[in-house]
Order: sequence, then C-alpha cells, then structure tokens
Amino acid sequence: MIWMVSTTQSSKSLNMKTLITLRILKCLPILLLLLSLSGPSLAEDKPGIYFNRHDIHMVDATKNVYLVSAQVDFKLSPYLEQALLNGVLLNVNTFIGLGKRRGWWWNETDNLSTISYQIKYHALSRHFLLTRNDTHENWNYRSLSTALRKMGSVVNYKLPELSPRVKDGEHYIYMNIRLSPATLRLPLRIQSLFSSQYSMASEVISWPLP
Repeated sequence: MIWMVSTTQSSKSLNMKTLITLRILKCLPILLLLLSLSGPSLAEDKPGIYFNRHDIHMVDATKNVYLVSAQVDFKLSPYLEQALLNGVLLNVNTFIGLGKRRGWWWNETDNLSTISYQIKYHALSRHFLLTRNDTHENWNYRSLSTALRKMGSVVNYKLPELSPRVKDGEHYIYMNIRLSPATLRLPLRIQSLFSSQYSMASEVISWPLP
C-alpha cells in the first residue's frame, strides 16, 4: 500500500515536470522573438554614435561627383554630458574618404572631406551653441537633443571630383564620426582609447563605387 502511494506521487511529480517542460518549450519561440526585437534598441540605448540611415548618389557622371546623406544619433555618456554642462567643448568630426580594397594588406584610404562641429553650453543663457567650423555657421538651441540632431544631419553633402580610375570596382566611399572633448587630461586621454565614456566613435560605413 505504501509502495502504491509512493509510485502514484512519483508519477504525478513526473507528469508535472513534463507539463512544465512542455509549457517552457511552447513559450521559447516567443521569448526568442521578443529578445531579437529588443536587442537593437537595447544596444542603441548605450552611449555611442549610431547611423539611422545613409545614402549616396551620383550627380555628375562625367566628373565623378557624388552627394552623400546620413542621419546620425548621438547618445552621450554621462561623463561627456556632464563635461559639456560644466563648460567643456565637444569636438565632432565626420570623416568622408575614398578607400581601395587590397586583398593582401590593409585597405588604402584617402580623406576627401571633413565636416567639423564644435558644441558648447552657455550657462547664462542656458543654450547650447553649435558651430560648424568648415562653413563658419552658428546655431543656438535650448535643448541638447535638438543640437545633437542638427549635428547628426548630413544632407546632400557634395564630395570633390573623383578620378576616373575609381571605376575599377575596387574603390568605395566611406564615412565615420568621432566625438571627443576639446580638453582631456592625459590619464583620461589614454582611457578614451579603450572606453566610449570619455570619447566616442561610430562604425565605419561604406558605399561601393560602380
């Protein structure tokens, strides 16, 4: 009699474990889908420079002239945002260059143009002052997010004329962005090489040339 009760309890326990396992397996695809959907948004919540979109098109086939456009999100680290509010200037440089693939060595690169910004906070007016150094344009913004959005907007930026030799199938146009404080103490300057807390760099995006 005792043996029968024990066997019955063991059977019930086994059935319960099996039921729980089946329910977990049933929910697993949904959990994996939710994780895959939330993955990019979680990554983009971290400090960094993120490309939302980027595009290139030719405007002069004879002279090999291209226009590039991009929309970039800047998510400052707490250190960089606090430094900005405390009067430290932030330099932002968008580098656009010409690359050539070389299978046996690093790719050959040549800088074509640089879009250079400087942003600072004016404590008395509580405005963010944005200056584009390469065109000497200036803007004032009440909110940091608006200033960063303006800084991340590249619209139909005209590149210099390219050589006809770039049509060999090996060349490409690339773009990357770097943000760093105008002044950074030496220990932090060294740390900035390994951490996005003190300076930030985007991924390098590229467009193959026909």
